Amino acid sequence: MNKFILSTAAVMALGISGAYAQEASDQPADMATMIGVDNAKVEDGKITGISVDVNKAGYLVVHDDAAGAPPASLGHIAVQPGSTENVSIDLTGEPGSGLSLMLHEETNGNTTYDFGPGSTDVDTPMTVNGEPVVKAVGGM
Repeated sequence: MNKFILSTAAVMALGISGAYAQEASDQPADMATMIGVDNAKVEDGKITGISVDVNKAGYLVVHDDAAGAPPASLGHIAVQPGSTENVSIDLTGEPGSGLSLMLHEETNGNTTYDFGPGSTDVDTPMTVNGEPVVKAVGGM
């Protein structure tokens, strides 16, 4: 009887610790990374009403999809880890017919958005499951 109780306790302990380790490993570090555009609107040279969830510092960048590839950047704002509501980004140009928002990582530690023509190896796009975190903004 004592062997049965000890064996059962050992199996339960292994099962509990195994389940915990599995749950922890199933959660990618960037799982919560997202951009919300349900309340987004462009007016007075800004895009407003954006929400962002990130787990690392970076930038939310506005791209003009009508400008061709690579998309032109119309503005950006630094974002800190956590959730941020009502983000507003000043636009540096007139938006075309399509806008998208993309998250970029701060990769070189200088707290300045440096990604762009001739500088594509720094402040690179954030990815989830190998895909960049980007959200189209409709109705602009």
